[in-house]
Amino acid sequence: MLYFFLIRALLGAILSSVSLALFSPFVTLRRVSYLGEALSHIAFAGIAIAFVLGLHTQAVTLVFVMAVALAIGRLSQKYKLEEANTITIFLSVSMALGIILISLRKVYTFDLASYLFGNVLMVSTSDLIVLGVLCLLSLGFIIFFFKELFYLSYNFEMAGFYRVPVSLVNHLFLAMLAANIVINLKAAGIILVSAQLILPASTAFNLSRKLPSMIAVSAIVAAVAAVGGFAMSWWLDLPTGAAIVVLEFILFLISLLLRPKQ
Repeated sequence: MLYFFLIRALLGAILSSVSLALFSPFVTLRRVSYLGEALSHIAFAGIAIAFVLGLHTQAVTLVFVMAVALAIGRLSQKYKLEEANTITIFLSVSMALGIILISLRKVYTFDLASYLFGNVLMVSTSDLIVLGVLCLLSLGFIIFFFKELFYLSYNFEMAGFYRVPVSLVNHLFLAMLAANIVINLKAAGIILVSAQLILPASTAFNLSRKLPSMIAVSAIVAAVAAVGGFAMSWWLDLPTGAAIVVLEFILFLISLLLRPKQ
């Protein structure tokens, strides 16, 4: 029983890390790393809404974050707003909304720590299936829209010139990114999910210059960090998500030493 429990938790850590890492190069290339962090914090309002209404937490949070992500993309394009400012506005309002909603509850049973830091050991078999499907969908999305994502990442303005459906692909990208962040909150938590979205690509960029290899290296780094971090957390009695992020940072430092000289 213990053996099955550990294998399930380990697979959850690997799938969670890899699914985020697949989007890591695109988030970094588009210089919207703050978007990943913002969406993870915006999820706090979705969690609060589900908590107050007594609804399914993950489903409500997923719908809320995807709606906000699409709203950010739509408003930024339609009204020519600075995307960073739009994201900051929604982040601030969502956090405020979450705090207000939670404060309205007379009986406080909200386990905030589990949502802030995550707990991969609590991943169930059904969670594992969802993470596996998410990982496959993320990989399929990247493969199917690779050309469009390439143009959006390297030259957003030129994408329109080459008749790339900028708006559609951008909205799909934001929706998939939101789904990855929300579904991985249980394993990684609000605070750590943004680090797992950035560090793998930062390491990959030091070792490769071609986008396909960047994606592959990013996924490998995430998987290695997940296995190593899980082992560290078990042997040293450390929080699993935090151990994975620390190991990803160590791999990033090693990649700096291995980076080819310019």
